[in-house]
Amino acid sequence: MSLENDIGCLRCMPLFQDMPASRLKLVALMGERLQFEPGAVLISPQEKLAGVYVIMEGEVEISQPREDGEERRFVKDTGSITGDVALLSGKPFIATVSAKSQVLALRIPKDLFFELLQTVPEFSLAVCRDLADRVHRLASVLLREHETV
Repeated sequence: MSLENDIGCLRCMPLFQDMPASRLKLVALMGERLQFEPGAVLISPQEKLAGVYVIMEGEVEISQPREDGEERRFVKDTGSITGDVALLSGKPFIATVSAKSQVLALRIPKDLFFELLQTVPEFSLAVCRDLADRVHRLASVLLREHETV
């Protein structure tokens, strides 16, 4: 992908669609383009992240072993961001993120991510909405797990 393609791809994602063009170009320029083969690990448990990953193409799987030996898994696809919760909380990542398919990701450095949150209200709101949506989905899953028959 070229710089213009990266900018166009970012512009199509809800997190970036309202971002000013100059800031979007900065993200595309400062972000590190990474490719992962299926099965490759993007983030390991307990890793202190240096940035967030924007999934430009493909799917990643987030997995964590449970106490009963099973693994809890879910998938994020193109347009998703991962690593933001760990960065915002200042805590290490709690699961493994691996490529489920061929993945093209843009790693946005931690400093740039925080700068965007502080200086681009549209981005801050989009990140808040994305986090709220994930919390809502998580609560729905947890409530269904504890239903009685």
